[in-house]
Amino acid sequence: MTTRITSGGFLTHKNKVLLMKRGLHKKLGPGHWAGIGGHIDIQDIKDPRALDLAETCYREIKEETGISKESIKNMKLRYIATRKADNEIRIHYHFIGEAEAEFPLPKCDEGELYWLDKSEIHNLPMSTSVKEAVTHWLANPNASDVYLVAVNNTNDGAAISVL
Repeated sequence: MTTRITSGGFLTHKNKVLLMKRGLHKKLGPGHWAGIGGHIDIQDIKDPRALDLAETCYREIKEETGISKESIKNMKLRYIATRKADNEIRIHYHFIGEAEAEFPLPKCDEGELYWLDKSEIHNLPMSTSVKEAVTHWLANPNASDVYLVAVNNTNDGAAISVL
């Protein structure tokens, strides 16, 4: 059994959310919609006491979109998603922040980037844990707690609870 740890973010600007439609070539979630993020690099976890998940999220956003940390405000951890899939335990840290502008989006090797109106994202194909986090976030935009999203092994449901 291995553990996969990832970090990512959803950036908003006015009533829009920056999302990625993952490339069909991707091993995890091909064609699914998600926030911007990726694996935590080994150098990030050599000293768990120094692990800064927000910095990992900022780095991934910069790599995939060109949007710098200085152009993002109010970045906060909102969801920690856990699930067992295949022979892995997957842990994903979802951050939500505000972009200064609706920046033009570059081509990305990971998939296609889009600024979508919040009303457009409810029915997009997403992994169960992303769907649960996004649905909860859109229904509770002013909540400040960190929530745990636990997906059962059969991927047919999830539970959300506050930490």
